[in-house]
Amino acid sequence: MSAVLNADTALQPPLPPARLRFMAETDESFLPICDHLCRTVLSHNVDLGCDLLDVGCGYGRLAYGLRRAGFRGSYRGFDILSTQVDWLKRNFAQAHDAARYDFDFANVHNARYNPGGLPFEDITLPYAEASFDCVTSFSVFTHMYEDDIRHYLRRIGPLVRPDGKWLATFFRLPDDFSLLTQHPAMRYRLTEQISPHAFIHNPAEPLHVIAYKDAFLRQVFAEEGWTVASHHPGSWLGDPNDGEFQDWFVLRRQGAPAQELDPPAPAEALAPPAPTPAAPACNICGGSAFGPGPAGRLASTGAPPCCQNCGALERQRVVRHMMQAMPVGFLDWRRSLQFSPDPAHNPAWFRSHEVSVYDGPGSLDIQAIARPDGSYDYLTVSHVLECIPRDLAAFDEMHRVLSPRGLLHIGFGGSQLRAVTEDFDVPVDRYANVHRYGRDVYQRFGCAGKGMGMLAVQGIDPVTGASDVAHLFAKDAADIARVRAWLLAWDPALVIVDEQLP
Repeated sequence: MSAVLNADTALQPPLPPARLRFMAETDESFLPICDHLCRTVLSHNVDLGCDLLDVGCGYGRLAYGLRRAGFRGSYRGFDILSTQVDWLKRNFAQAHDAARYDFDFANVHNARYNPGGLPFEDITLPYAEASFDCVTSFSVFTHMYEDDIRHYLRRIGPLVRPDGKWLATFFRLPDDFSLLTQHPAMRYRLTEQISPHAFIHNPAEPLHVIAYKDAFLRQVFAEEGWTVASHHPGSWLGDPNDGEFQDWFVLRRQGAPAQELDPPAPAEALAPPAPTPAAPACNICGGSAFGPGPAGRLASTGAPPCCQNCGALERQRVVRHMMQAMPVGFLDWRRSLQFSPDPAHNPAWFRSHEVSVYDGPGSLDIQAIARPDGSYDYLTVSHVLECIPRDLAAFDEMHRVLSPRGLLHIGFGGSQLRAVTEDFDVPVDRYANVHRYGRDVYQRFGCAGKGMGMLAVQGIDPVTGASDVAHLFAKDAADIARVRAWLLAWDPALVIVDEQLP
């Protein structure tokens, strides 16, 4: 055995070039960091003779550490960074151990690191089922939306043997975390909540740091066939401990013997904290000052509706609340087009976000959109069609420029108040409306013939308590079912007032 170890440690590959080390290690610090990562992995009962899959292998830090520790099993690493993988394939393996180390490029989409990639479900992994004892993924899920986390757990699961484990790091949050209760010493201060479970550090680069509440992570693990054997808190939250920077989870395949279980929580820790009433705040910008709306109007509840910070009104906060139900990974690959300025949608949710301002910047004629077929995967238009003379032509155009997986959000003012849409030859109010829509919008726009489904969703404005209805149309019937499930799981107070399937 000692001869093998000596041979393995004597013939080390060159260090990755500095330009590939996105964690900015120096030549002097690189190998000690690799050794520390390896020791941490081995401390979780990982055998040096195991078959290991390194998800997100980067430029090989774990591979270097394992090799220096005398690893005698088989190592496979894959990453979405082709440059790093190409270098490792050419330079890491030596003649005496080439059969034990291999690296693969997986062209998986990630909005920050590989925006031109494909959805994970469209990628074929070159690994056989039940071929690994251990999976590792370090600083991978910390840059991933929740929908993608599910896909990874689901796709990798069958590759792991029944008694296998997964060592993964996350930015994990306590379930009572809020943007107002952050520890002053947090390494990454979180600035925006983007879903019921997720918070980000930088809205301009949402995948730089993304953190999830503990209950959500454990729910996803369980739903995808994994149990938590142990959790080791990270120091990134500012807690006074000497642990690793990120939170470490040791996961076991469901049904496998649990070798290192978390101790049960004391009974008092399981009791939910008593809720404390919160002052009304705008869920778009966090503002707490509100005034009358256009022309001095108040909400239907008598409360002032207009956020004095961002200008949002009831309907926009209702839409923002609904959109937060959707996993951002469901949106981040989409090319978005918005007609008229509207703060309800966050441009950072989308791969691209274009805004058309009538007779202003980026102006497009909604009745004849100067874009090729299938140019967009998401369209939003709120209180615009009411003043478009040829609204049927406008809807046809939006349908044309939507991709096969396209989603369309429309805000129709007061459509639930009347059964049938009313049309007028001349504008009837100060908004120059020539249509007052009713509950017949699905039929009016011929959605069934276009193969589109629809959800009409009623929500409550968190500031005024007033209700409003948003309409979501989809070309893919499966997306209607997904969105419906996400909405109702996010807030049981949301009401599906109309549902149509193609």
